[in-house]
Amino acid sequence: MNKPMIGLPLCRWQLTDRDIGWFHLVGEKYISSVTGFGAFPLMIPAFGDDLDMDTVLDSVSGIMFGGSLSNVHPSNYGDDHQGLGLADKPRDATVLRLMRACIERGIPFLGICRGVQEMNVLYGGTLHREVHNVPGRLDHREVKDVPDDVAYGPMHNVTLTEGGVLHSLLGERQIKVNSLHGQGIDRLGDGLQVEAVAEDGQIEAVSVIGAKAFAVGVQWHPEYRYWEKVDYNALLGAFHQAAREYQVRKLERSRTAEIA
Repeated sequence: MNKPMIGLPLCRWQLTDRDIGWFHLVGEKYISSVTGFGAFPLMIPAFGDDLDMDTVLDSVSGIMFGGSLSNVHPSNYGDDHQGLGLADKPRDATVLRLMRACIERGIPFLGICRGVQEMNVLYGGTLHREVHNVPGRLDHREVKDVPDDVAYGPMHNVTLTEGGVLHSLLGERQIKVNSLHGQGIDRLGDGLQVEAVAEDGQIEAVSVIGAKAFAVGVQWHPEYRYWEKVDYNALLGAFHQAAREYQVRKLERSRTAEIA
């Protein structure tokens, strides 16, 4: 059996002021967290409405919606604010279509950082644009000018929802996670279940209620040196196991169709 193919949606940024200065990008740590589990990464360009969805969805056995330097544009959750920091509307348009299609087809997916925010927006939720300015919230942003292992090191605890997907998977009610985000979930989208909450009340993980397959998003970064942290490794492993199982079912359907 061929390796499962895991889709990685790309960001679209203009890195030079030339008309040809646009690049489609993804962080290498997301690629490594795919290949490290024996899967093959399929890069999905930020084509928005022009993306050939059937080609992508027929090819993948799972999709990882990774983090980014850009923020989901407020127009996607009904806010006329111009947004803060780097925006990436082509990624917004691409990912929201892809995520909806995954849910409909039962394709496993994992949202990381921006990915969990995209999940919430897809389900009609809203985002805090500056979590650190919300009364009572911690400063969840990346610590600057420190080594990677410090910036991506454990920063605060999250409490897992009893009986939820993550609690059932990890067997713990509390874990410590890294924190590198300025924005975060405000109003929870209808159809999502809270899976983890930080010490300050900030929602840190969600799952899709009644999903046909693995459909989880986390605000932290389990892809960073996942092999060194048991719960990060278990979370990624569960996603990849769901992708392998989906691939098996897909192959079985294909063989049945050929016989018929």
